[in-house]
Amino acid sequence: MPWSAVFETGRGERLYPYLMVLPAFILVMAVVVYPVISGIVSGFQDLTLRTLSRGQVTFIGTRNFERVWADPVFWTALRNTAWWVGANVVAQMLLGLMLALMLNRPVRARSWLRAGILLPWVVPSVVAVLTWRWMYDPTVGIVNELLVRVGVLKDYFPFLGDVGTSLWAVTVESIWKGTPFVMLLLLAALQMIPRSVMEAAAMDGAHGWRLLFFVVLPQIRLAFAIALILTLILTVNNFNAIWLMTAGGPLNSSETLFTLAYRYGFERMNLGMASALATLLFVFLVAVTTVYLYLIRMREEA
Repeated sequence: MPWSAVFETGRGERLYPYLMVLPAFILVMAVVVYPVISGIVSGFQDLTLRTLSRGQVTFIGTRNFERVWADPVFWTALRNTAWWVGANVVAQMLLGLMLALMLNRPVRARSWLRAGILLPWVVPSVVAVLTWRWMYDPTVGIVNELLVRVGVLKDYFPFLGDVGTSLWAVTVESIWKGTPFVMLLLLAALQMIPRSVMEAAAMDGAHGWRLLFFVVLPQIRLAFAIALILTLILTVNNFNAIWLMTAGGPLNSSETLFTLAYRYGFERMNLGMASALATLLFVFLVAVTTVYLYLIRMREEA
């Protein structure tokens, strides 16, 4: 039956929406769904450069996961990842909220302030990371120069080359880069709050912290939840910052699960272990996101 006849019978009206979304559906399946499924399957296979070259890839069950858990570096990377994610999420959410509240007020040169604060976010990730690596340089970096001049340091210090400060130093760069994105999301939500709500709250005597916690935050809770989830996902997947600044060193002091997965896959050439670790990260992100969205939904229905 020709297509014209199909549309004339009325079935075309039902098929038309599906035909419109079919290209996007195929693209998502090819670019997102298939790689995810393929990566999960690879985590249960003996997938190394040797087995690939010989065509001897076999199913080995959970052995790759057991190897990952038995690796002492995995537990170091897990602790570093927990600290890295926690520090980034808390700092970015708090700073982003403070900046959004400040820019939501009628301050002078507000447009210029917004543009200046958004600048770190629009700078390409690699450019930002390399700039901060130069700033941390123990011989010509501006961070050491300023700290020595104001008397905080007595001598130049290798922030990225010291076990105790490497992860801190990278975290500062990540917070600087990610906070404007949170600010932008929360500022948009703040500007959607009806003026009548704020006026009614003011008439009822809500000011300062009471206004923030009992009026403003409940009004932007959905945007806050979205910003929190996106910040969590982006922080866990922030490979460029750590790899280009410290490569997980020194002595694994800044190694995270993401950089460890890269090391499994492209240094040890063990794609099975890399896929197993990536699968663990994927399950963690899906679980956290699902639980948080469920709690937000339950609160809205209450």
